Amino acid sequence: MIGFLYGQTEYNILKSAMRLEDYVNKAKLYGYKSLSITDHNMYGHYKFYNLCLKNGIKPLIGVELYYKSFDDKKDKIIVYALNDTGYMEILKLSSIDKLEGKIFSLEELSKFENVIFISTFESEWYRTNDLNVLYDKYKMLKHFGIGLSFAGQSLLSQSNLLYEFATKNNIKIYPISPTLYDTLEDFDAYEALCLIASEKPMSYFDFHLKNLRDLEDEYFMHEEVFKNYEELVTESSVTIFKVKKSLPKFNTGLNTSSAEYLQSLCQKGLERRYSYSHVADLKKYKERMNYELSVIHSMGYDDYFLIVWDYVRYAKKAGIMVGPGRGSAAGSLVAYCLGITNVDPLRYNLLFERFLNPERVTMPDIDMDFPDNKREDVINYVKSKYGDYRVCTISAFGTFQVKSSIRDIGRALKIKSQDIDIITKLAAKASDFDTFLSDYRENKEIYKLLTVAKKIENLPRTITTHAAGIIISDDDLTNNVPLQKGSTDLYQSQLDSHDLADLGLLKMDFLGITNLAIIDSICSSIPNLNNITIQNIPLDNEHTYELLRKGDTDGIFQLESEGIKKVLVKLKPTSFNDLVAVLALYRPGPMDNIDEFILRKHGKSFSYLHPDLEPILKETYGIIVYQEQIMQICVRFAKMSLAEADILRRAVSKKDKQLLTKNREKFVGGAVKNGYEKKVADDIYDYIVKFANYGFNKSHSVAYSIISYHMAYFKANYFALFMAKYLNSVLGNVSVIENKLMYSRRRGINVLPPNINVSCEYFVTKGNDLIYPLTGIQQIGFQIAKQIIAERENGSFKSLNDFKERLPQINKNVIEALIYSGAFDSFNVTKKMMLSQSDPLESIFSNELKSELKNISGELSADELRLGERKYLGFNIQYDLFKNMEYLQKQYNAIPFSKRAINYNSRIIVEFLNIKEIKTKKGDYMALGIAFDGKTSLKLVIFPNAYMKIKKMLKTDELYLTTGRLVKSSVTNEYEYQLDDILEKIR
Repeated sequence: MIGFLYGQTEYNILKSAMRLEDYVNKAKLYGYKSLSITDHNMYGHYKFYNLCLKNGIKPLIGVELYYKSFDDKKDKIIVYALNDTGYMEILKLSSIDKLEGKIFSLEELSKFENVIFISTFESEWYRTNDLNVLYDKYKMLKHFGIGLSFAGQSLLSQSNLLYEFATKNNIKIYPISPTLYDTLEDFDAYEALCLIASEKPMSYFDFHLKNLRDLEDEYFMHEEVFKNYEELVTESSVTIFKVKKSLPKFNTGLNTSSAEYLQSLCQKGLERRYSYSHVADLKKYKERMNYELSVIHSMGYDDYFLIVWDYVRYAKKAGIMVGPGRGSAAGSLVAYCLGITNVDPLRYNLLFERFLNPERVTMPDIDMDFPDNKREDVINYVKSKYGDYRVCTISAFGTFQVKSSIRDIGRALKIKSQDIDIITKLAAKASDFDTFLSDYRENKEIYKLLTVAKKIENLPRTITTHAAGIIISDDDLTNNVPLQKGSTDLYQSQLDSHDLADLGLLKMDFLGITNLAIIDSICSSIPNLNNITIQNIPLDNEHTYELLRKGDTDGIFQLESEGIKKVLVKLKPTSFNDLVAVLALYRPGPMDNIDEFILRKHGKSFSYLHPDLEPILKETYGIIVYQEQIMQICVRFAKMSLAEADILRRAVSKKDKQLLTKNREKFVGGAVKNGYEKKVADDIYDYIVKFANYGFNKSHSVAYSIISYHMAYFKANYFALFMAKYLNSVLGNVSVIENKLMYSRRRGINVLPPNINVSCEYFVTKGNDLIYPLTGIQQIGFQIAKQIIAERENGSFKSLNDFKERLPQINKNVIEALIYSGAFDSFNVTKKMMLSQSDPLESIFSNELKSELKNISGELSADELRLGERKYLGFNIQYDLFKNMEYLQKQYNAIPFSKRAINYNSRIIVEFLNIKEIKTKKGDYMALGIAFDGKTSLKLVIFPNAYMKIKKMLKTDELYLTTGRLVKSSVTNEYEYQLDDILEKIR
C-alpha cells in the first residue's frame, strides 16, 4: 500500500494551503486507500475523519508536537493513534500542548504507549551523523519509527544515511512526504500564507500532494517504507464514538430525583407567578405545565432544565439582569415557572411544541441573554460548579475573504502601499471578482496578488471564540475533545460548534446583550426617581407608543434602522402586539406583507379563506405572520397534534417538491376527514405553503419585543437618563457620541462639558443636564479618572494649583487635556493662563512662574479654543464651528451634502481639512483635501482656475459659504466635491 504520513491541512493555520475537502477528494481520485492528518492542532481532525469515511478512505489520526531534542532544539515529531486508547492519548497530548505551550521531553512522551512517534525532517535526526547514540535515547518510546523525506535536494544525503541505519538496526522507517498544498501551481498560496504569518516559506522543498506513481517514484530506492506504512495502516484502528451522555447529573441536594425536584420547583413557580394575578383559568395553566413536564421527562431533559434554572437563579441572586427570553424557549410554561423566561406563553398563545417536539427528538436549546458587562460572571459560576475540564468555550475560525485579504497578501509580497490601496478599493466595488481579475492579466504583479487572494479565499486565518456557546459536560472533556487556551479564563474546545454537536456534546448559549446592560443600569437608577422596576413597567404606556409612532427609535433595540422607523411611522402602533408583529415582519421575505398589514390595520377590508381561520389570524389581520399560526391551522383543520403540525411546518418550509406532495396528502386527507371540503383544504394548504418560508417564531418575537418596548418606555419617560446610559455603552466611539449629543440637544437636553468637580467615569444626569465624563477626554482612561474622583472625595478642587498639589502623579499631557476640554472652567481662569501653569512640577508660587504670569493676559483665540476642544474630545461642545447649522443654511440659502443634486452647482457651507497643494502635468497648481459640512466628509477637489482665485482665502478650521458640484469620480467611483468658489467666510 502506498501512502505518506505528514499531511497538513488548512487548519494548520497560515502554514498550509491544503483545503481539507480537496485533500480527501483528490486523494480518492488518485486512489489512496488511507490518508493521514498531522496538523499542529486538532481543529480539523474530526472533519477529516468523517470525510475519509464518507469517501471510503481509512483515516490515520495524528498530530504534530514540539519536543526538546538532545541538542537543546525545539524539534517537531508526529504522533499517530494506534487504537481508540491511542486516540484518547492524542487528545490529551494536544490539549497539554495547547494549554501549556508544551515542549515535551522524550521522558514525558514515553508515558503514552498506544501511539507511534515518527521523526520528521525538522528534527535532530536530520542534523546528526551519530545515529547510534541518538537512537539509544529514543528507545524509551514504546513505538517509534524514523520518517524519511525526499522533498528537497538538501535532504537526500541524510535520508539515505537514515535508511541504511534503520535497515541495519531493524528500525521501522516511514514515508513522511510532507503535503501542504494541492498542486505545484499552489506554492504561491502557501508562500503568501507563510509571509502573512511572518515566517519564511520553505521554497526549496516540494510539498504538493503527489499521485501514487509520483510518490512511489520518490521512494523507489526505499520501497520498504511502503511495507511499513501498510503494516501501520492495518494495525491502526481508531473509531471516534459519539458521546452518549454529555450533560451532568444535577445534584438536587435532596433525596429526590431530578424529575421530582423539577416538578416541585415548577409547582412553586406557578403559584408564585399567579398567586397575585387574575388568571381566569388556573387549571389550564396546571394542565399545560404537567404536559410539558411529562414531555421533558420522557425525552430525558430534566437535568438540562435544572442546570439552566440553577445558573439563572445564581444570576438573579447576584443582581444580574436576565433577558425575558430568546428563541422558541419562550413558548415553554415550565421555563416561565422556573424563572428562566419572563414571557407567559398562554397569554401570548405561544406553543411548547415549537420548542420541544416529542415526535422529533432533538436536543433542547435554551439560549440565555445577560448584560454584556456581567455575562462572564454567570459563566464563571458555571465553571466553578462543574469544574475546569467540564466547561469550555468553543472555537470558531476567521477566514480569508478574497477582497479583504488583498491588503494582507500585498504587504507579504512587498507591493507598493499606494498600489495596494487602489486595488483594495477597486476590488471592494467589483461585482464580479473573476472579471475584475481578468482585467489585470497583463500586470504580472497585480495579477499574482489577485490570483493568490482568490486561492486562499475562505481558508482559516485566525482562531476565535464562538460568540456565545459554552459546553458543559458530564465527563472530563479531554476524553472526547482536544482543548486549548481560550480568550477568557475558560478552556476552549479545539473543535467548532458543528463538530461538537455532531459528537453529541450539548452547547448552551450565554449571550451578552449591550441593551440589557443599558436597561439594567437605568433600572438601578430609577428607584431614586420613581418606584418603577423592570417587572412592573406597563405595556400600555401612551408616551411609549407616541415615541414609536414618530419613529424616534434611535438607541432602541431592534428598532434603529431607517427602514423599520418608516414602518413604525406608517403602522402607528397602538398595542404591544403591533410591536411583536413589526419585529416578525421586518425581515427579507415577510417585508412584502408589511404594506398590506398596515392597510388592514387601518381599516382596509379583507376576508378569510374560511371562517375557522379568523380566531387564528385575527391578531395579524388575516396574514400569516408567525410559524405558530401555521401549526394552529394544521391542528384546527387537519386534526393534527401540535407535534405533527410542527413537523409539517418544518417540512413545508423547505419547499421540497416530494415533501410538499406528501404533506398535502396528509393535510388535505385530515381536513376532509374532519369535515372540510377538499377544495377548501387544498386552498388552505396552498396558503400555508405560500407563507411557510415567511412565518417567524412568535416566541422569539414576543421576548425581544419586551426588550424593545422597555427601552422605548425609558426613552419616552426618562429621556436624559436613557441617553446617559446609552452613551455609556458606546464610550470610545467618538462619531456615535457626537451624533447622539447633537440629537440630545435637539430634544432639549443641556449637554455640559467635562467638569473636574462634577464629571464621573461615565455620563451622568442632573435634572435636564447631561454631563460629559472624564473618560471621554483623550489622555484620560479609567485609572486616571478613578484617581481624580477618589481625591475629590476629600473636597472639591479649588484651583489648578490645588489639583496639581493633590494629584502630583498626573502629568502635563493630562493636565492640558483637562484644560482644553473645559474640565477646569469652573476655576474661572482663562485657558491661556492655565496652560502656562500646566507643568505639574512647577508651583504657582515659584518666583520664576510668578514673573511669567504677570505678562499673560487675554484668552486663546476662537480657533485655538475650538481646535483644542476638538483635539481632546473628538468634537466640539462649547466651541462648535457648526453650531446652529440648520439656521445658517436657511440664512445663506445653502444645503447639506445629503440633499445636493449630482453634477449641479449648489451652495454648501463647509469646513476645509487636510488641504494639500499639488502640481498638474501641465505645471499648474491645484488643491486636494476634505470638505466637511458638519455631518458628511467628502474628498475636496479644487481645479487650477478656481484654486488661483481662492488660494489666499483657503484656510482650515474656518467655515465658508461655497459653490461647487458633487461629482462621481471615474477612478474611485466615490463622490467628491469640486469647488468652484468661496462666496464668504462665515466663522
